[in-house]
Amino acid sequence: MDFKKFKNKLIETKNKAIDYSAEKLGESMFTIKNIEELNAIIWKSKTTMFTNKETWIIKEYIKNSYVLFGDENTDFFKEALIIFPVLATKAFSQNITLKLAKTNIKDLVLENYEIKEVPSLVIFENEKVKKVITGRENILKLVKSFKLDINNQIENI
Repeated sequence: MDFKKFKNKLIETKNKAIDYSAEKLGESMFTIKNIEELNAIIWKSKTTMFTNKETWIIKEYIKNSYVLFGDENTDFFKEALIIFPVLATKAFSQNITLKLAKTNIKDLVLENYEIKEVPSLVIFENEKVKKVITGRENILKLVKSFKLDINNQIENI
């Protein structure tokens, strides 16, 4: 087997592995499959109150949920294999819920979430859309940054 055939075989194997992994990511628990799951993630962004039993001071905890919308028929889900783990780590470090969502979910109206183009990262706060980051390049800015504080990064975009 010459080098060119070997190289082509390696590239073909790599592409099959990426396709398989993207398919498995789309079927995983990290991907929203229906509108009920999306509403549950949005509900997790609800602000909660806590009363200290000793001082009776009420503290308010503002929560965020992030949903990364992407079209599964594009190369975005293949790119998500690299993007999603980095974003998930940054979100986990700040106790933020992060999920992927396919754009072909039944009864999903992207305009309700202020999405003008796909892929988009939608930030929910108190069950409302706080901010929408559109475009692959802007999402990659969050991924490529070495800072773990994803909330400050989002404010700067």
